[in-house]
Amino acid sequence: MTPMTEMPPPKPADGTQIQAALCNPQRLAAVRETGLLDSIAEESFDRLTRLASKITGAPVTFISLVDSRRDFYKSTFGMGAPLDTQRQLTGRTFCHYAMVSEGPLVLEDATVLPVFRDVPTVASLGVRAYAGIPLKNEAGEVLGSFCAVDFKPKQWTQQDIEVLVELAHSTMREIRLRRALQSAETLNQQLLQQLQKVDELNLALNELARTDPLTGLRNRRAFDDSLELELAVVERTRSPLSLLMLDVDHFKQINDNFGHTAGDKVLRSIAQVLSGCGRIIDIVARVGGEEFAVILPHTDATGAHEVAQRMRVAVAQASWLCQPTTISIGAASLRDAESARSLFARADAALYAAKRSGRNRVVAA
Repeated sequence: MTPMTEMPPPKPADGTQIQAALCNPQRLAAVRETGLLDSIAEESFDRLTRLASKITGAPVTFISLVDSRRDFYKSTFGMGAPLDTQRQLTGRTFCHYAMVSEGPLVLEDATVLPVFRDVPTVASLGVRAYAGIPLKNEAGEVLGSFCAVDFKPKQWTQQDIEVLVELAHSTMREIRLRRALQSAETLNQQLLQQLQKVDELNLALNELARTDPLTGLRNRRAFDDSLELELAVVERTRSPLSLLMLDVDHFKQINDNFGHTAGDKVLRSIAQVLSGCGRIIDIVARVGGEEFAVILPHTDATGAHEVAQRMRVAVAQASWLCQPTTISIGAASLRDAESARSLFARADAALYAAKRSGRNRVVAA
C-alpha cells in the first residue's frame, strides 16, 4: 500500500470554532431532519462500516452524527462495551475536529500531536490513529463523519482515505435515499388522505343526489333504485312486497291561502309523520311535488292497508295550520313476476281513485 505523502500534521480548530459549529441552527436542523438520531441499527449502514474495516484494516469504524451535545453512532463496527450498546458519546471527540475540517482529518498518532492528545478518548479508550471524512449534505452542512480508528499508530495509505471518502459518499447517498423514501411515504399518506376526502365528498354528493332537499327523504331517483332492489330480494326470497302512493289533499289551496313557505312546512311535517309511522326497513320517499311513496318490504295487502290507514289518521290528526290537512293513499301489493313499473302504475291508479272518491282515504289496487 502506498503511504500518504509526507505533510505537516493537521492544525486543530480552536474551541470557539467547534462550539459555533455544534450550535449552528442550520446544521442542527439538517442533522435532525435525517431522522437518524436514536434510530436503530440498519444493515444498509452497517454494511459500509464493515467494508471500511475490511479494506483499511482499522479495528473500529463508525458513522457519527454530531448533535449539539453528543455524537450519535448510526453504525459501528468493532466498538467494545458500552459504546456498542449506548451508541453515543458525549464530550469533545475527534469527530468535532473533523466537522470543521476542510477535508479528511487524518491522524497517524494523536498522542504526539498537541490538542489532539487531549481528546478524552485517547486516555479513556486508547485511541491513537484516526481518519474522519466529513458527511456533508447538498447545502454544505456537516452532519457528522465517517470514521476509522486504530489503537496503535497507523500510517494511513492514500487508498485508505480514498476508500473512506467513497464510503462517506455512499453514506450520504443512503441518507438521501432514506429521506426520499420518507418524503414519498409522507406524500403517499397525504395522497391517501386526499383520496379519502374525495371518496367522502363523492359519497356526500351521491347522497345529496339521492336526497330530497326539502324533506330529507329519498328522492325519485333513490326511490326507483330502492324499488328495483326490493324486487330483486323478492325474486330470491319469494316474500311479499307492497307499495303505497300518497298525495296531499288540496295542496294548491294551502299554497294559495298560506304561501309557499307554509306549503313547504306542511310537506316537511308530513314527511316526519310518514317516517314515524313506518318500520326501519320501510322506505319513504318524496316522488313529486306533494306526492310521496312508501315501499313496504315483507308486507302483504292486509299489512299494507293497516300501515296506510295508520299514516292517513296520523296526518289528519296533526295540526300544523288553522285548517285540517289530509292525504289520500293508493296501495298495491306485488303480483307474481310483476315489474316495478306495473306495481307503481297500479298504486298510482289506486291513489287517483282515492282522490276521485272523496280524498282522505285508502284505496287498494
